[in-house]
Parts: sequence; structure tokens; C-alpha cells
Amino acid sequence: MIVGILVLLLLLSFYHDCKENKIPNRYTLSGTAIGIVYHGWIGGWNGLAAALIGFAAGFGLLLALHVIGAVGAGDVKLFGAIGAIAGGTFVLNGAINSLLFAAVIGVAIVAYRKELGKRLSATGALLFNLLLLRDVSGVIGYRRHAATFPFMYAVLPAMAFTFTYCSPVVH
Repeated sequence: MIVGILVLLLLLSFYHDCKENKIPNRYTLSGTAIGIVYHGWIGGWNGLAAALIGFAAGFGLLLALHVIGAVGAGDVKLFGAIGAIAGGTFVLNGAINSLLFAAVIGVAIVAYRKELGKRLSATGALLFNLLLLRDVSGVIGYRRHAATFPFMYAVLPAMAFTFTYCSPVVH
């Protein structure tokens, strides 16, 4: 049953993120509440604690990405809900896989635009200035030219991959 809730949450979030570039709070808050109540009911205090830890893991990790402008607030709340439903291990694996999928999608977009060489050299210069010279001014300008897309393009296949190959807690 809980796997079905997770799948429904991901599909609804995917639909709305692709259509409206927004994940509605009614999905993320409902998913969080269902995860917490379900695990509290089934597992008692330990289940409740596990759901809250999962929520904190997903929410906290994506909040750090939101602060630097990499993801939207809806993604942060969605990963909190995923953590509450599926647990901390699953949401952390899913977040890492989502970032990897997003990187592949971003490279594909840039390659399709025939900007790969230009972007790689610009990224190299940016990293050189950032890491060796500690000059952060390039990061601000770089963000304006980023290859953006709804994060759910990466999240949905990454969660399927995580569920299939990364030994999730929920099965």
C-alpha cells in the first residue's frame, strides 16, 4: 500500500512539475502526513521516528540544494514527503541518483544545443577561479546561462532506479 502512495505522489508531482513548473503543496503535505501516520501506526514510536528521520533527511538535503538555487521549494518538500514515506536510506539514495540523472540530462541538453565544448571550458574556468582564486563572481553569472528543466525529469526515473537497484527499505 505505501509503495502505491509513493508511486502516486511521484506521478502526480511529475505531471504538475512538467505542466506548471510547480509541485503543489497538497501533494507534498499529504505525502508527508500519510508517511508519518502510516509508519507511526504500523511501527509505533520506532516507525514514527523512522518517518521523521526520513523526512528530515530528504528535506534537509534538498534544502541545501535550494539555498544555492539548484532546485525549487516544491522539490524540497517532495523529498521530505518521499523520506517520510520510504525512509531515510531510500530518500538519500534517491536524491543522489536524481542528481546523477539530472547531470546526464543537463549534459544531453547542452550537447543538443551544440554548446558542450563551450560549456566545458567555461565550467573549467569557473572551477579554476572558484577553487584556486576563491573568486565567486563567476558563479553568479553562470547561473543565468544554466540548462534548466523540471527536476522531476530526473527524479521520476531516478526513484524507479533506486527502488529497483538500491535495496530500498520499502518493498
